[in-house]
Amino acid sequence: MIVGVVLAAGAATRMGRPKQLMPYRGVPLLQHAVETAERSQLDRVVVVTGAYADDVEGELHTSRAVTVRNPDFRRGNMSSLECGALAVPEAGSYLLLMGDHPDVSVDVIDALVDLWRTEEPWGAVTAYRDRVAHPFLLSRAALDEAIRTGGPKLLWRLLAEDGTGRVVRARVDRDAPLDVNTPEDYGELVDGDGP
Repeated sequence: MIVGVVLAAGAATRMGRPKQLMPYRGVPLLQHAVETAERSQLDRVVVVTGAYADDVEGELHTSRAVTVRNPDFRRGNMSSLECGALAVPEAGSYLLLMGDHPDVSVDVIDALVDLWRTEEPWGAVTAYRDRVAHPFLLSRAALDEAIRTGGPKLLWRLLAEDGTGRVVRARVDRDAPLDVNTPEDYGELVDGDGP
């Protein structure tokens, strides 16, 4: 089983307001990430909330995702990934999706799902034309190692900067989607959406 874990627990300190709820194409930003995950071939989808949980959960509409709250969201993304994984502990792998990357496409997610189902790599990253970015794939063994290791920028170090050969680079022939962290990022996202 491969489970998509959508991280939406952050306090959005650089944005200054809950970015999960900022409008994009007529719905909250997070809604796009969740709907894309739900349309994909993922076996299950878990959305992890934390800061602003009541507001975020009140605005989120899902067809098959379950929502869990991370009480330790201030510890960062790894704590949210762990929280999401605990909701489906029997999974063989977890696909890490970010709630502030609304333009990750279904075909990118499905390519990683296919990769898991055919090769079962220890881990994988998405290698876009311009850079490595999410989604990241972690086998249960990779997740367990990440939990044991700890430290800042852990997943980036463990997966994107891997020198062991355990991590597959899933090549995608497009530029990486925008990561919305600041008001400037949000402005770029909305301006780039066109009329």
